[in-house]
Amino acid sequence: MIKEWNLKEVYPSNKEIEKDKEFIYSKIEELKKFQGRLNNAEDVAAFFTLEKETEQVLEKLFACLSMNFDLNQKDLNAQMEMGKLQPLYMAYVSALSFVDEEIIKNKYEDFVEWSKKYKIIKEYLFSIRKTFDGASHVLTAKEEAIIANYSTVTGAFSSLYAMLENSDNKTLNVETSEGMLAINKNNYTYYLGTLKSQEDRKKIFEALFEHYETHKNTFAAIYKGVIDKDIAMMKNRHYKTILETFLDHNKIPESVYLSLIETVRKHTEPLKEWIRLRKDFFHLKEYHTYDRILTMAHSDVKYDYEEAYNTVLKVLEVMGEDFVNHAKIAMKEEHVDVYPRDGKRSGAYSSQIQGYGPYILLNHTDDLNSLFTLIHECGHSIHTLYSLENQPYATKDYVIFVAEIASTFNEQLLLDYLLKNSDDKTLKIQALEQQIDSIVSTFYRQTLFADFEYQAHLKALNGEGLTYETLCNIMKELYLEYYGIDLETEPLKKFVWAYIPHLFNSPFYVYQYATCLSAAMEIYQNVKNNVPGAKEKYIEMLKLGGSMYPVDIVKKGGVDLTTSKPFEAVCNKLSELVKTMKELIK
Repeated sequence: MIKEWNLKEVYPSNKEIEKDKEFIYSKIEELKKFQGRLNNAEDVAAFFTLEKETEQVLEKLFACLSMNFDLNQKDLNAQMEMGKLQPLYMAYVSALSFVDEEIIKNKYEDFVEWSKKYKIIKEYLFSIRKTFDGASHVLTAKEEAIIANYSTVTGAFSSLYAMLENSDNKTLNVETSEGMLAINKNNYTYYLGTLKSQEDRKKIFEALFEHYETHKNTFAAIYKGVIDKDIAMMKNRHYKTILETFLDHNKIPESVYLSLIETVRKHTEPLKEWIRLRKDFFHLKEYHTYDRILTMAHSDVKYDYEEAYNTVLKVLEVMGEDFVNHAKIAMKEEHVDVYPRDGKRSGAYSSQIQGYGPYILLNHTDDLNSLFTLIHECGHSIHTLYSLENQPYATKDYVIFVAEIASTFNEQLLLDYLLKNSDDKTLKIQALEQQIDSIVSTFYRQTLFADFEYQAHLKALNGEGLTYETLCNIMKELYLEYYGIDLETEPLKKFVWAYIPHLFNSPFYVYQYATCLSAAMEIYQNVKNNVPGAKEKYIEMLKLGGSMYPVDIVKKGGVDLTTSKPFEAVCNKLSELVKTMKELIK
């Protein structure tokens, strides 16, 4: 079994890469010629045909080169090739700045009528509808061009954060009872999970977070810049609220965001009960956030890649032959890069290259976590395959609001499989703890961060100064509310807002992890309980890609995220899992 990507199947040599770059630049010039012409069926059809042709190549180029870079991020040539793509992308975006304004000069009914004659217009009809739905926020071509030109300036805050967080963040030597350890952001959670002494864990945590306290004013200034940029976008595009600015494009009601926060705040007791259980289990006088990585059990059961591959297929059998066949395609040879090596990007992800299907990046270490990671990423790739098979290019990409459903669903299948089929108590405890931690980190923790950024933006909108003290006080209150942990006992934790890159790079993004998990949990329970049609609804939902607004797609799967029911169900699920854990560790 070949366990590395074969990206040569996409670009055998640099000659083909350069050819595609030249192709895109030439098509950009052709696309510009459509300005002032998007007012009749023939030209609209010709424009979308050319746009599709160009984007397919651009997507293939970006995906392949970024994946090649991830295989060895020490490769300066690969890094340089990635840098060359930025001006290409900016040229493409700038060339299309006139499109939305011209689209809405027509009537949506015109496009519906034109789509009867031209298949390409029919493929783009939902995208066109989204443009009309957001028409009040579309600016003139000149204004859009100005905003596009300033995108590198407004994006500078993310670059500044990256430089301060990564380039200026050094490896530290920390003296512990187990000897001198070299600590950085990439390895510190490993030591938090393996060091037996709480005092050692405190030293590791404080060594890492001292960076955020040292640069607290700079981090706060950068985050204020991010928020100012967000508020400027709200005003420039005539949104009524900061939430609408980020949710309106996908027509996600503000009530979903606010209901999530409200529901979680009302149901923090299961989380606090889990912390009490861990405190007692590890015999701690005080429980601190740097104790959260400690594991209650670690099974010696090994899953080399072949065993993990076969286990995933076995677990997915309950979903039917077609689902398993999609999993086989998702994990086919030369499309999964399995093992860690020097320079390779850490973590795991599922990606896809136009015309070649999904690819999975792993850093497999033959343990239970690696098994869960494989079935998680396989879920993403299965979703991608169903979407690619059933949607045209224009609507094949599903948004993040639904992206984590398939992966989380697969994890639930695996957990139940292990609890049912394993006689290894240690393995059961480890698997159960992993799923509890998934709820804590993906649902509760991400909602806490969503709560934080909403409060921070509101303070800025109300004219309040955003100093590091203001931001730290918000975080302190939230940790007490959600976890029952007083950060006065570990004051550096108040700077955790500076540790979370999503807050700086992707505002109002993290709440979607919680909504995805909520939807996945409810869909899974429906399938598990053999609710009539639940399995079929779920697979049909995966086939929808991005052809509808995400809340409507999730409804097709059987979940209504405009109510608090799915969020309450996750809280109840955590309570059940904690109860099961209590029984297991007796």
